[in-house]
Amino acid sequence: MSTALVIAYVGAELNGLDLVSGLDKRLERPVRVVSTQVDRVATVLEDNRIDCVVAGRSLSGGDFQRVVFEVMDTNEELPVFETGGDVAAVPSKVEIHHLDPEAGPAAQANALLTELSASTDEHMSSPGPFLYLAVDSAWKVIDWDPQLSDWTGVDTADALGMSLWTALSEWHDTEFEEACRAVMGESDDRRKQVFHEESRKWFAIHIIGHKRGGLELYLQDVTEFQNAGGKIEGTGARFEETLDRITDAFFALDTQERFVFLNSQAEFLLDVNAKDVTGVRFWDAFPAAVSTTFYEEFNMAIEAQEPTSFEEYYRPLDRWFEVNAYPSSEGLSVFLREITDQVELQEKLEQLHSVTRELVVTESDREIAVKTVEATEDILNFTLVTVWQYDESTETLDPLSWSDEMDDRVDNIEPLNRNNKFIWEVYDTGEPRNMGFVPSTATTAHPPGKMSSELLVRIGEYGVLGAYADERDAFDETDIRLFKILASTVESALGRAKRERQLARRNERLNDFASIVSHDLRNPLNVASSHVELARMTGETGDHLDKIEDSLFRMEDLIENILSRARGKTELDRKQISLADIGHNAWGTVDTTAATLKIDEDAQFSADSERIQQLFENLFRNAIEHSEQGVTVRIGLLENGFYIADDGPGIPEERRDEIFKQGVTHADGGTGYGLAIVTDIVEGHGWNVDVTESWAGGAQFDIYNIYSLSTEESQ
Repeated sequence: MSTALVIAYVGAELNGLDLVSGLDKRLERPVRVVSTQVDRVATVLEDNRIDCVVAGRSLSGGDFQRVVFEVMDTNEELPVFETGGDVAAVPSKVEIHHLDPEAGPAAQANALLTELSASTDEHMSSPGPFLYLAVDSAWKVIDWDPQLSDWTGVDTADALGMSLWTALSEWHDTEFEEACRAVMGESDDRRKQVFHEESRKWFAIHIIGHKRGGLELYLQDVTEFQNAGGKIEGTGARFEETLDRITDAFFALDTQERFVFLNSQAEFLLDVNAKDVTGVRFWDAFPAAVSTTFYEEFNMAIEAQEPTSFEEYYRPLDRWFEVNAYPSSEGLSVFLREITDQVELQEKLEQLHSVTRELVVTESDREIAVKTVEATEDILNFTLVTVWQYDESTETLDPLSWSDEMDDRVDNIEPLNRNNKFIWEVYDTGEPRNMGFVPSTATTAHPPGKMSSELLVRIGEYGVLGAYADERDAFDETDIRLFKILASTVESALGRAKRERQLARRNERLNDFASIVSHDLRNPLNVASSHVELARMTGETGDHLDKIEDSLFRMEDLIENILSRARGKTELDRKQISLADIGHNAWGTVDTTAATLKIDEDAQFSADSERIQQLFENLFRNAIEHSEQGVTVRIGLLENGFYIADDGPGIPEERRDEIFKQGVTHADGGTGYGLAIVTDIVEGHGWNVDVTESWAGGAQFDIYNIYSLSTEESQ
């Protein structure tokens, strides 16, 4: 470790400082914390002085998943400590430790230091907790793990301030003291295995020195392993009884690799009887092991007289084993532990990690849900699965995707309202629900069809992931953990998809803004330009300047209105307007020198005057642009609306369905935005628009379903 212990804390800075206060009480050396947030983790991790990453309890499951990915992409060797009880899909090379979220800073600091020490010392990786003590430069004890009192007889209160060689008097003037003195005042460390006579215990000890003085010591009880290696006296029935009581499987081989002892756990795990294999060579009893790591590591340990640890799959028994072998002059002592469940769990975690990579690039919620169901079936072996999505508008949980086997059970999976209490409790509280027996008569139960077990996990704000089974108590703690990991991954994917949609909508509004501005500003701009030319030609400026000023004001109004909608304001500023007035106002902003306007009737109706004027301007300009000669435009009333018609060339019937689409135009120099803008304005008011043939064979646009329309005699 570095001179200072440097921690990257992701979350609330105050919580990070609480953890540091706990570490300050455990360490002689300085502790530094770099507080950051999820979106800046990658930048912080570029600093190679970081010793570990701590994810604060304020992070959501999706944020914790992002932290894991950043560590994997930046420095996968860094250990990650999680303090909020969250889970994540973990790549095989990323080491994650879960600290008790209910524990205080001191307890969390102790657990963190224990794990950090274990990760830096392969000789201290065997089972059992680390004990901790620290001394200052004068050899006075400044920190003393309460568990040290169990075998030294020295209480913590008495130990503090005591000389190390008084507290550990049996190790005074030994190789242990020599190792301690060698690193005192140096940035160095030593490792020793030491026997404590009074307690009859062996300890693996990691001694860490500091430049400015003082030591830290991490101690681990390795008595069982040392005993098995024959380094302590104690053979015979009493010793064998001790070996038979240990939780690991244990067997001993002589120098000819023949079994000389197996405890009961080894008999069970290897599926043999000790009487049958005692005196038999290991390779004769298990011939399939000859071509495996067992053979290579056992022989290497015996030849080099060095301990070995490895993991290996033994096909005949269909089991994975964790093996720790200790050689001696009398043979080989082997501790064996089955880790099949752990290996399978790791494989599932790695598969879930692969699924995570697929989900984060999936575009739609529906596709994410489909892939989630597939992953649940293929990896977790859950055959009855549903992804429920929260719908804010209806306040329901809607089935977004489900497994094929669901279709065989029920004809239709309906959305769930709040009468389905159990699943809504999961969504509201975030607490998973594992029901081992679901009564078919339960009115608040929701499983599609008759099923006995259900497992529900919230997907953040987006919904609930549900798995069901016919058997009672079908889901265990591992299933819950994996399901939570998958739900966390789905939460991240749905969050990303939501952000992508929001970005797409913003971009669409910006594109619409640019298109509408470039199109609609042409009307007043053309009017202003024509009056500039007329003023130059005639030398008269009065009326022309008024027209130019009106055009500039209209351009300002258009820009303000379009900008407002580009920023997300969609509400209409409704008020009573006159059909004739809005027609005349719009006519004045369009270059109509070769056109005539006739308003047959007037009417009053409720609408956004700015947007309706924009509608009229686009329809007037459309009529003028498509007519080679002077055109007459008429405004008249329908039963529940009005029309704008012209005597131009008209629109062929086969083209009428497509003209309202953005980008479609049949005029030279047209942009295809004018009628699309008309459609947007009409639909925004809740009306309808159709194109038909006018009285003179031209185009007629009928705008109807205006239920606020009231007619008056035309002026």
